[in-house]
Amino acid sequence: MQELNKKAYNYAIFLLSRRDYSIYKMKKKLQEKKYPDDVANSTIELLIEQNYLREEEYKRQRIKQLILKGYANGYIIQKLEQEKLFCEKEDLDAIRSQRHEMSTEQIIISLIEKKLRTNEIPQDKRAQKKLQDKVLRFLLSKGFHYSDVKAPVERALLL
Repeated sequence: MQELNKKAYNYAIFLLSRRDYSIYKMKKKLQEKKYPDDVANSTIELLIEQNYLREEEYKRQRIKQLILKGYANGYIIQKLEQEKLFCEKEDLDAIRSQRHEMSTEQIIISLIEKKLRTNEIPQDKRAQKKLQDKVLRFLLSKGFHYSDVKAPVERALLL
């Protein structure tokens, strides 16, 4: 049994040498390698004890990563919950303010500009509507609410 614990620990260290993991993801990785639950749990406990698995730091880095990609708070919270990490909207706002990130409206405007950078605004009303729908779908896929993006998109397209 000692040998199996050592193998699981070495595998976990190998994974952590490449990138950080949450406790939930690390347990999944160990289970994928068919390590028994007791071995996986003891390995995770040892990693936490040695400060190799830092859940709060991982969560903070994951939030920053998703903020930089331009995702809305609701989407970020949903993504974190998939990894069994929980945070409040206030936590996200605090991280945004620490990093002097843009407000939600500024992020939306920035994403609209990014999407329109390669597209020329057409004169034809039908083509304008098609482009508007495309930009709206893009923003909605980032987790923004329709009511938050409708007006900025119309302003950008001068509709």
